[in-house]
Amino acid sequence: MKKKVYLVDGNNFIYRMFFALPEFATKDGKIVNAVFGMAKFFVWQLAKEKPDYLLFIKDAKWKNFRHEIYSDYKATRDRMPDNLRVQISDIENMISDMWVDLVEIPWCEADDVIWTLVKKFEWEKDLEIDILTWDKDLYYLVSDNVKIYDTMKKKKFWPKETEEKFWISHNFIIDYLSIVWDKADNIPWINGFWPKKAIPLIKYVWGVEDIYEVVGKVQLWEKLEDCLSDIDEEWMRELAKLFKWKTFEKLIDSRDDAFLSKKLATIKQDVELKDFDLESYKFFPEKLLNEKVVKSFQDFEFNSLLPEDYWVELKDWRSLWLKVNIVWDDLWLDELKNVIKDYKEIVLDTETTSLDVMKASLVWVSIYLDDKNIFYINRLHNWPKVSDKKLKDFLNNLFDSDNLIIGHNLKYDLEIIENFLKRDENDDVHKNFDVKQMNFDF
Repeated sequence: MKKKVYLVDGNNFIYRMFFALPEFATKDGKIVNAVFGMAKFFVWQLAKEKPDYLLFIKDAKWKNFRHEIYSDYKATRDRMPDNLRVQISDIENMISDMWVDLVEIPWCEADDVIWTLVKKFEWEKDLEIDILTWDKDLYYLVSDNVKIYDTMKKKKFWPKETEEKFWISHNFIIDYLSIVWDKADNIPWINGFWPKKAIPLIKYVWGVEDIYEVVGKVQLWEKLEDCLSDIDEEWMRELAKLFKWKTFEKLIDSRDDAFLSKKLATIKQDVELKDFDLESYKFFPEKLLNEKVVKSFQDFEFNSLLPEDYWVELKDWRSLWLKVNIVWDDLWLDELKNVIKDYKEIVLDTETTSLDVMKASLVWVSIYLDDKNIFYINRLHNWPKVSDKKLKDFLNNLFDSDNLIIGHNLKYDLEIIENFLKRDENDDVHKNFDVKQMNFDF
């Protein structure tokens, strides 16, 4: 049976986790959404899949050799969000505590290290290599023994699946990326060539070098149409379509950019891996939740990831001996308006139908004044409910007051309320939303 090798594109993976999860923090205000995503991936997914070897490969800090070739390489890429930057050290420390070594080679990107490792081991008959990434360029490496693994979709890409995804053979992925613009890396391109033009160009002519060999020949002819007028082969007719009019001029004008782009997009496969020994990267699922990791999870409040022995009692309103008042008619809402006048601070939260602000509808508004005055204003739940008109009056009055509004992820709540106040009653697609499946415990 083959042994599984997982090569994780570290920076790519961390970014993906950060943007895949809504931002949240511990009770002390520490942002941990990317840390949680990585932790969950390790203890829930990798612990089940149990690769034999795991390498978490990072980009080298600061610049790499491509910046010497092209100073504007990745110049347009957005700076790492501050709320992700503050999580990087926690992620790296957590991974190290899980007995997983981080691989970082100076002056090289993770892609270069991954490519070098693939070239080193792809012909080992007893190894099966999975590259965990969402970067397009690494699809070039797929073979019968090497595949791209999209862990979120739980889908693996061999050569056949790669061609179905890009409409070209995996052998021309680098040429494809050299022709079309890559905003993330800010590499040059063939002006005006989007995928719709790049794909047939590669299918009929092949790589960048082949394309410009044809361009050189065509330049010797006065008119391509005259030259091909007596040729009936379908291939030549299709080729003629690709080299007409402005298209041909753009190819000529972009020659230097195309070759520079190919040079930047081509990944190194000869990174020096001094004293590299695959056996040093064995993966031990049983060591993931060791004492140090459990302590970190407790500090990060990752209760759902803790072993059963460390579970703490989940608190609900009953176990806290707190009573929640459900506001389900307009008269009670008027009374609540008067109660709030005696308080300077109000804790506010919303329950919605979606995490997407533009798609979400307001289900209810919760108001905490003190332990004896906790209110849920029902709008969409299948109980008696307040009217939208009265709720809008209540919220407008609340935000016109001098009360200090306190909340967690308050920006989201305020945007939800703002959209609700602007929305016409007939525009709300969730007006009759069935929330029976939502969990409520009072």
